[in-house]
Amino acid sequence: MRWLTLLFTLGWALAAGYQVQGEAVYEARAPLGAFQGVNPTLRGKVVFDLTTGQLQGRVCLDLTAWDSKEPLRDRHTRDMFQVDRYREACLEITGYDAQKGLVLGTLSLHGVERKVAWPLRYELEEGGKRARFAGEFELLLSDFGLKAPSFMGMRVQDRVVVRVKGQGVAQ
Repeated sequence: MRWLTLLFTLGWALAAGYQVQGEAVYEARAPLGAFQGVNPTLRGKVVFDLTTGQLQGRVCLDLTAWDSKEPLRDRHTRDMFQVDRYREACLEITGYDAQKGLVLGTLSLHGVERKVAWPLRYELEEGGKRARFAGEFELLLSDFGLKAPSFMGMRVQDRVVVRVKGQGVAQ
């Protein structure tokens, strides 16, 4: 019923293409505490079909742009990602499970591709001309062949929390 209501509210289009932009924030832990970095380069295009609830598209993040307010940490992060070889992380979106609130797709990071299903909330605004989204998920650096950085013998934990938020503007 929710989709039918949306369909009539957004009767101007059955499938809307959105130009997406936003940011990602990571939170990592090490023996001396937690820290985070922000990356404002989330960009991409998605198509959301209102009749089926199908979501498809591609969003990418420039891995050189992490800012933790600590230049040495940021250099270690760029080294870990080997940004000279793997500058971007990209999510190829293949669907959205409305029942579970999960975006489905394949994440390409550090030359490794893995299927993912991550929680994502969204709101349509301005009659569907704008969509806001937010999500939070965990990933293991080792799943992508990444070795967690260490400093003075203290290694960052393998598990990292990532939060994303942003908006899409209908094209």
